[in-house]
Amino acid sequence: MTTQQVVFEQIATKLSFDIDGMVIHHATLQTKNEDRTTIFEFEHGTMISIFDGHLTSEVSEHASQNLPQAIAGRISADISQTDIPHIMKTAIEEFDKSLLLNFTKLFDDGEDFSDKKWDARSEIYKVVGYQGDQTFTDARLAIVGSTALIAYIKSAKTHVWVASLGDSDAVCGRLQGDKWVPIILSSSHNTNNPEEVRRIEQEHPGETNFFKYDRLLGWLGVTRALGDFQLKAPYSLGSRGLGWLYRAPVPPIMWSDWKEEGHINMPYMSSTPDVQCHELLPGDMLVFGSLGLRDALPPSLTPVQCWIS
Repeated sequence: MTTQQVVFEQIATKLSFDIDGMVIHHATLQTKNEDRTTIFEFEHGTMISIFDGHLTSEVSEHASQNLPQAIAGRISADISQTDIPHIMKTAIEEFDKSLLLNFTKLFDDGEDFSDKKWDARSEIYKVVGYQGDQTFTDARLAIVGSTALIAYIKSAKTHVWVASLGDSDAVCGRLQGDKWVPIILSSSHNTNNPEEVRRIEQEHPGETNFFKYDRLLGWLGVTRALGDFQLKAPYSLGSRGLGWLYRAPVPPIMWSDWKEEGHINMPYMSSTPDVQCHELLPGDMLVFGSLGLRDALPPSLTPVQCWIS
């Protein structure tokens, strides 16, 4: 065992239970962290979700309590299987937009945050309130963020749909002969993914140096997530309006660096998930884990090798 694996065995809380013949084993760290996991059973199947917050647990907590239920509420008996990816994608994007709406709805429509009056934080606080006020707490959901991995397993257990934003993992283990073969069910949205690098470069022609220290604009390692509207909203809104929501993740010096380098054409972060559908066979084993699980595995392994027994 690696050192990380030994520590995990010592401090992890483990649960096992059955949902309509599907055995679920759930392990989480007892220590305070930003991860939130939900297992939500409803009429048409089971939703298993992992939200890995970065910097704080504000968005991961909020998403875990609301997003799986929002997706489940759109799934009905007469929905075609081919419609489910669109349903999941739309629900996730609308949920993400609601995080920014918590802030913008407090201001006049079309508010111009490039106006110099917003240079004073006191003007923002007059509108959004202060720490401890519910309006302030809700508004902060726009500036912090979380990855999302949401799996919908149909009641018949014949298919699983996996929506991913960020770098959590979903893997199907299938026994072939005497060996378990891993099937990757999720997409990895980070600066190590060449497809994500190309996407961002194509969306911002003429700009360069998007990635520093393996992080998007030198800030976050993921390229898709919930929240993080300082990397999504117009520059003036992100730097002035959202920038006063103490503590805003992006420091003032970084806004100056971005402007000097020409990185003012938000969005750079995306909230559009990849949604994959996979057939399930009897005996298949599904593994869902946040980045912390993969980090506990030997770093020399490729994403596929990580899951080979």
